[in-house]
Amino acid sequence: MRAYLQQLIYRIKGSYWFIPSLMVIASIVLSQLAIWTDREIGNEWMKDFWFASMNQPDGARALLATVAGSMITVAGVTFSLTILAVSHATAHFGPRLLDNFMRDKGNQVTLGTFVATFLYCLLVLRVIRGEGLPGDAGLDVSAFVPQLSLLIALFLTIASVGELIYFIHHVPDSIHISTVLQRLAEDMDRKFDELYPETVGEPLQTESDEDPPSFEFVHHVRSSSSGYLQGIDDTDLLKFAKTNDVVIRLLRRPGDFLREKEPIAEVTKFADWNDKTADSIRYGFTIGFSRTPTQDVFFILNEFVEVATRALSPGVNDPFTAMQCIDWLSVGLVQLSQRNLPPVRRVDGKGNVRIITTQTTHQDFVDAMLGQLIPYAKDDKNARKYFVDSMQKVVAISDNIELNHLINEQVREIQRQEN
Repeated sequence: MRAYLQQLIYRIKGSYWFIPSLMVIASIVLSQLAIWTDREIGNEWMKDFWFASMNQPDGARALLATVAGSMITVAGVTFSLTILAVSHATAHFGPRLLDNFMRDKGNQVTLGTFVATFLYCLLVLRVIRGEGLPGDAGLDVSAFVPQLSLLIALFLTIASVGELIYFIHHVPDSIHISTVLQRLAEDMDRKFDELYPETVGEPLQTESDEDPPSFEFVHHVRSSSSGYLQGIDDTDLLKFAKTNDVVIRLLRRPGDFLREKEPIAEVTKFADWNDKTADSIRYGFTIGFSRTPTQDVFFILNEFVEVATRALSPGVNDPFTAMQCIDWLSVGLVQLSQRNLPPVRRVDGKGNVRIITTQTTHQDFVDAMLGQLIPYAKDDKNARKYFVDSMQKVVAISDNIELNHLINEQVREIQRQEN
């Protein structure tokens, strides 16, 4: 359930409907609250404030109609500019970076501000009345101009103008390559802290390269659908293993592509094993149609490499963007050198092995961050030299002997291809 909720939250944050919808709901509540205040308390108290001008019905209608019409027009322009920026980013940086722009809070809040202001003005406009209504002689309706509601509409308009100024600056800034890479770097920092956690039970202190021979895995859990493994609910799997006194070995990690009926886990002997039991374990795996960074740091690393390889392609020929990617990848390697990768076997509170995860090694990181980039960097003299210099600086900083050895191998590899 936790892995599913992670993916749900990730999708909601990457949508253009959630935050604007909340702001629209807030505008509806605010409009009704302001109108109720005008009806129950009246407007006399506002005459003491210099900034509160008393509007007549015709003027109030004109003000709200003008603001509402302007806001919905600007909202349409805003949406068009956002789509244009997303299209530009997808074409130049790669389609996998689309989620980074979709999750941009600035764009979502801007769209929500204009739509919410429009709806607020519309709801207030409908309650403004003149001295009476023509037609039915028995219908006598006194004039009503919600002065507080109009004042709030004016404040919302001023806020919308400020939001528009911010948006005009924000759009070009958000598609600047330095901003794009900075956001990827922030995601990488966060995921290095969150992923490969010490939360799948407690780590086993003494670890060997081989699984304990006493573990005989007799039950196989297969994927019920095809797609990318987006997350694993380690907490539920650990609870299941502890409750039923079994050991679960995970055969795939987040980011892997799964095919229907492909094995995803193995379980030691369990007397009451059946399809329902297999489903209990299968529910701990969240599968979707695309990779997400919620539990897959390699997805973020691949984004860096994708931007760099596109920049080094003959059609773009932008080695300086590739150099910026190398800079941030080198930062990731330095961070990686300062932490220990979690052990494969995980134990419960009593010291019993409950879960055996897939092995993640420094070799995996070096292959993803450097190995995939070398075939493209080797053909550009500037990028090649910068790659070698940056990796040498990483080795000089790092105290991780294993990681330094792997980085030096990549440096020698690109130098051999140069010759």
